[in-house]
Amino acid sequence: MMMCTVLGFSVGRIARASLLAACAVALVGARTMAQTGGTLKYPPTPRDNQTDDLHGVRVADPYRWLEHVTSPDVQKWVSAENAVTTQFLASVQARGTVQSLVQRASAYTELSPPIAAAERLFFTSRGDWQNQPALYVQDRPLTPPRVLIDPNAYSPEGLIAIVDQSPSPDGRYLAYTVSVQGGAWRTVHVRDVRTSQDLPDELHGIRNTRLAWTQDSRGFFYVRDDEGRGADTARALLPPGRERVYYHRVGHPQASDAVVYENSEHPGWRYRADLSEDGQYLVIAARDGVAPGNRLYFIDLDNPRRPNLTAPIVRLFDADDARYEFVGSLGAVFFIRTTKDAPRGRLAAVDINMPDENHWTTVVRQTYDPLVQAWRVDNRIVAHRYHDAHSVLELYALDGTPKGNIPLPGIGTVTDLQTHAANRELWFTYTSFLQPPIVFRFDLDTKTVAPFHDPAADSTFSQYETTQTFYASADGTRVPMFITARRGMKLDGGHPTLLAVNGGFGAAFTPVYSPDVAAWIQLGGVYAVANVRGGGEYGRAWHEAAMGAHRQTAIDDFTSAAEFLVSQHYTRPALLAITGRGNGALLAGAAMLQRPELFGAALLDAGLLDMARYNLFGDGALWSAEYGSPDSATAVPALLAYSPLQHVRRGAHYPPTLLTVGDHDGVFTAAHEYKFTAALQNAVGSSPPVLLAVQSDAGHGDDIAASKERDAGAERITFLLAALHYIP
Repeated sequence: MMMCTVLGFSVGRIARASLLAACAVALVGARTMAQTGGTLKYPPTPRDNQTDDLHGVRVADPYRWLEHVTSPDVQKWVSAENAVTTQFLASVQARGTVQSLVQRASAYTELSPPIAAAERLFFTSRGDWQNQPALYVQDRPLTPPRVLIDPNAYSPEGLIAIVDQSPSPDGRYLAYTVSVQGGAWRTVHVRDVRTSQDLPDELHGIRNTRLAWTQDSRGFFYVRDDEGRGADTARALLPPGRERVYYHRVGHPQASDAVVYENSEHPGWRYRADLSEDGQYLVIAARDGVAPGNRLYFIDLDNPRRPNLTAPIVRLFDADDARYEFVGSLGAVFFIRTTKDAPRGRLAAVDINMPDENHWTTVVRQTYDPLVQAWRVDNRIVAHRYHDAHSVLELYALDGTPKGNIPLPGIGTVTDLQTHAANRELWFTYTSFLQPPIVFRFDLDTKTVAPFHDPAADSTFSQYETTQTFYASADGTRVPMFITARRGMKLDGGHPTLLAVNGGFGAAFTPVYSPDVAAWIQLGGVYAVANVRGGGEYGRAWHEAAMGAHRQTAIDDFTSAAEFLVSQHYTRPALLAITGRGNGALLAGAAMLQRPELFGAALLDAGLLDMARYNLFGDGALWSAEYGSPDSATAVPALLAYSPLQHVRRGAHYPPTLLTVGDHDGVFTAAHEYKFTAALQNAVGSSPPVLLAVQSDAGHGDDIAASKERDAGAERITFLLAALHYIP
């Protein structure tokens, strides 16, 4: 399949990028390693004799001291490593051109789908000159939007970000969540929309939580970590604590918030709290870390205008044998997206008075394409499926009668969707490898799709295309792959290629726009995405095929993708680079160590690289269902079989590698990158280069400042040109 259609989008200066890219062929010259400042001199990295006994297996850990990421010694070492990286990248002749290309590829207006509350619409918008999106409100349909909160006014550098917002049902208040310096811990504030002033309310101990307002607009439910641990950087690297569901009443101190639900016997449970559309039911999903299944409970609040917060909890589904996700309700009937007897997902109507599966009614059936999300909009269900790893939106009546599809521009991804039942409309964000995110509005009555804000037309990427192909993995499994490159490219094995992977936690790697990838293809590069097992491209079975002791399956899928690109003459090993973020960096790092001759360079971003101790930092304590725990004697052999840190061998020839991470990353934590960098530098010496780039005041989420994103993207592409000895 091909995707050649390019929509118009509000990009301003992107149009000039094509001319610049054309000029780059004559102007850009990536120096070879010998031309980039000579022999690299890394800072001295002390080794000690630390060795651990993991259930009878001796595991050396000579760089344990680098785990203390906030200590003065580690900070000094990081500064020295950053200096080496900066010097290396500054000597690459192409750097200025790459920076300009990334800057122009980032020059579009970033909007979020609006959230409706009474007559008001709330949305965020970021111009290409801003570091963070500002929050806007449109008070009435015909009035112009006004700025409600602009974090750039408080921190032009982008160190303060609004990461979530939820208006009260009457539109009077807006609860919003703030992240500072990219930290995983957030603070919730409440703003009076009429006066644009914050109330005294300030909630701490927040990580990832929905803010669910009661129908009376007097307060909201949220999830808090016990004692609010992790407020500072050092404590933020500790494992999360026990969660509880709370209710906060506007105007009251957090200390008076009522505990609505807790379970002291299961400190690893993570919660999500939702309210039904009519405000009568609080629905609580309880999940043990990242386990594939969850439990689902509810509280009947009785009168939505005077909710009974002390009402008993009802355990609707109390076995984590499948995924149970609350979608909406119609009286006592809950619409539940579930994998129960449907590993690719279905939507069931469940009478809460007769919840036995024998009484369920299937509204949206299971198909080959997994059902990944669903929403109720008035008398319609919107079903979001993945068809070979790209989005499809379908419409159904509440009785399951198909009502057609919502047309999408091409092979891309729906990344967010908001509904407005009163107006029978919805908004969603669409993006692809060649399309910056754009918000569309869909009218249920006219069945028309239109941009939320009219974008400016642009034809920058009209000469490029995304195709989808399939290759056979080592065990014969058919695996999809997206390839984005210049249209009509000759397959002669001479194209620098960047192969990306995710493959974990059941998350599908679908087409999304990235300014550094846009710059890469304009420089003549090929961008490929391998949809390996471990992700959610084909439902629960695709995920579980590479879980736990089967993680090597995802690594094999990835190396098979690399072999396919070489065999089909897209590239050759010397021009093939690999990249991944988080779990993707784990897979790419493992593949690089297992098959170093197959790759010309590696970009590892915020990677999980020490599987012998991953559970001791950040969110790692919650991931035993995904990887297996180092505390388990049965899991240790599989973990150590592929853990990148434990497989670095002195004297081996590994490809040039750039490791990147934020110093405030509380999810995967910088300790992984630090230890792996030290081990790899010790193994290879000064050639090929092994570089570490640590961004200050940056975390793991989407709240990073736009300027930091651009700088990091330009660094990655600049490194690739030098590492692959590529001259466009």
